[in-house]
Amino acid sequence: MSIASVEQVAAAVSEVLRDLDRGRTSRPKVGGSRQDVFAERLLSLRQAEGFAANRHEVRIAPGTVVTPLARDFLKRQGISLKVVSRSEVERVRDPGEWGLAIESDSGLISAFRRSLLDDVRPWHEVEGAAEAAAQWINAAPSRGLVLLTDQASVAVWLACQVPGVRAAQAGDVDSVDRAIRWLGLNLLVVEPAGKSISLLKQMSLAFQRAGAPRTVDGLEGRV
Repeated sequence: MSIASVEQVAAAVSEVLRDLDRGRTSRPKVGGSRQDVFAERLLSLRQAEGFAANRHEVRIAPGTVVTPLARDFLKRQGISLKVVSRSEVERVRDPGEWGLAIESDSGLISAFRRSLLDDVRPWHEVEGAAEAAAQWINAAPSRGLVLLTDQASVAVWLACQVPGVRAAQAGDVDSVDRAIRWLGLNLLVVEPAGKSISLLKQMSLAFQRAGAPRTVDGLEGRV
């Protein structure tokens, strides 16, 4: 009996993830992370049906018109509507530019890398460690980067020595959301050990879908 190599396993996992992504395209992609903001002018029934089934809230822009059918559907699903501030809408309308840097090497990480780089939204590979990631972020406005490393605390400390970099370590999607909201995160540092490809991708896309990183009110001039 032949035994598959690490590269073959990684390629197989990547292909499965691509198939799953292609399957999802049949539904409108109007929401992923619960921190997403629906910023279009009209929320119709078809769009409402595309929201994740486990969501409890849909955040909409000021002035968004919700059709009666869409409103009734969301109510039946137990999903409430919340109007957000215009500053949050602007965050979503500026999609930002996104990078990926990897210091940790394994078959799982290789499969994750392929899956993320194959995503609909573009990702740029950045060579080097925390210092290189910080320099890439500061080289142009509206940049954010995901860094995978086995030494997250060290990477966060090194990156935060660079003015303008707001780095934080996160272990799940909720902690990514909090870092975006309260820090204006622009460098997400993750230790991949013990995390699935699916979780790593969910965390990365939650970071990206929040839009271009922006400094949080009250932190201006301090980071």
